Amino acid sequence: MGRDVVAITGAGRGIGFATARRFARQGALLALNYEKTKDTLEEITVVAKEHGGDVLLFQADVADHLQVEAFIAEAERKFGQIDVLVNNAGILHSVPTQDESWERFERMMAVNLGGTFATIRAVLPGMLKRKSGRIVNVASELGLIGFATYASYCASKGAVIALTKAVAKEVAPSNILVNCVAPGPVETHMLIHDTVEFNDETREQVPLKRFGQPDEIAAVIEFLAGPGGSFMVGQVVSPNGGAAI
Repeated sequence: MGRDVVAITGAGRGIGFATARRFARQGALLALNYEKTKDTLEEITVVAKEHGGDVLLFQADVADHLQVEAFIAEAERKFGQIDVLVNNAGILHSVPTQDESWERFERMMAVNLGGTFATIRAVLPGMLKRKSGRIVNVASELGLIGFATYASYCASKGAVIALTKAVAKEVAPSNILVNCVAPGPVETHMLIHDTVEFNDETREQVPLKRFGQPDEIAAVIEFLAGPGGSFMVGQVVSPNGGAAI
């Protein structure tokens, strides 16, 4: 990929961090969004510069479309354009549907779906002008199969999958390839703090008998953003260890 400009939301840890590290090793120009976790990104900055790249760090809550627009505008100001967008920022919680609050439901939708939509909307003008670009949205296998007590999360990620397909059909004629990664259980900060999912029983239900690692998902994102993904349009790739087949 060389010195393509790659924007990643939720880059401070987990899948976003692993993805940023992969692109940093390619010498990419990275625009990295974070909300709270910044310290880890200093490592990415060092790696990128060692390989001839550069990094912009930008704090923003993706649920606020004005902050998202400011992030993309600053990235385009610094690097000139955005070639690849990775929508990774997301939140998770588990609660019986009848106990879900409107506040938590709306926050889930605002971050997981609204943040993805806002970022796509912000990068499209430049990509459409150049008739080139890659967008990879991170959803979840739960958006495909559903899961008890995760109704809000499943709904938000299912909507990201539908959004991916719709936008992919819309912009593919302009050589903008939009695809989705829907991981199974991955050993991230978000999963570790979810006692419903992160336990030995859940692990044993996965045919591989283990959770995924962030870098395994980052490898799929890297594939979709690179030469190997040149004929992928509106696809949902689900690296899940066999949890959903």
